[in-house]
Amino acid sequence: MCGIFAYLNYCVPRERRYVLEVLLNGLRRLEYRGYDSSGIAVDADLQPQPPGSAAAYAGASPIVFRQEGKIENLVRSVYSEVDEKGVNLDAAFSVHAGIAHTRWATHGVPAPNNSHPQSSGAGDEFLVVHNGIITNYEVLKETLIRHGFIFESDTDTEVIPKLAKFVFDKARDGEGDMTFSQVVMEVMRQLEGAYALIFKSPHYPNELIACKRGSTLILGVNEVSGQNSGKSFNNV
Repeated sequence: MCGIFAYLNYCVPRERRYVLEVLLNGLRRLEYRGYDSSGIAVDADLQPQPPGSAAAYAGASPIVFRQEGKIENLVRSVYSEVDEKGVNLDAAFSVHAGIAHTRWATHGVPAPNNSHPQSSGAGDEFLVVHNGIITNYEVLKETLIRHGFIFESDTDTEVIPKLAKFVFDKARDGEGDMTFSQVVMEVMRQLEGAYALIFKSPHYPNELIACKRGSTLILGVNEVSGQNSGKSFNNV
């Protein structure tokens, strides 16, 4: 069975290095469930925009890492890619949302393209980590292909972020605004099966949406004392 994990620090500055270690340690805690591949997603740095140009997203685009095999393979891959891309591990975020996943292959062989987070496509506008099974994914996949979506994995999960992008784009084309939770609720209405999901999107920076139907999902909250954030979690 798969394992999903996420970490969101709110008004408590954390370096990217710290966030990566929390996510990777979270995956290590899930190893007992059995797995054949793993992956994580964190935020890139916000890039300055030329005067007069509009940013593609409301927030920073995500950096996604996926790897077949043991979690330590993912760890080596992450730090190797970080060095190659010049990612600043010392960059601090007052709010940051990261997601992680261990996969037990059910649809598609163990491979990076079948690992999670699964993506909506170019730009990773919507990312999803998933535990469970989507029983109507073939019908959803056929519908999304007719609307021009290209699938890159053999998983049932990939229909979820692509469906989220379809819902988001449809609302935007109609000049209507949707909250992240409204996008996810509409996606859930189309899904059949038992699942737990976590969504991440640069269109909704500093947010994660977790949802479940028939699968276990646990939320933990830790309020750090001595931090002058101006808000408590209960008042958000």
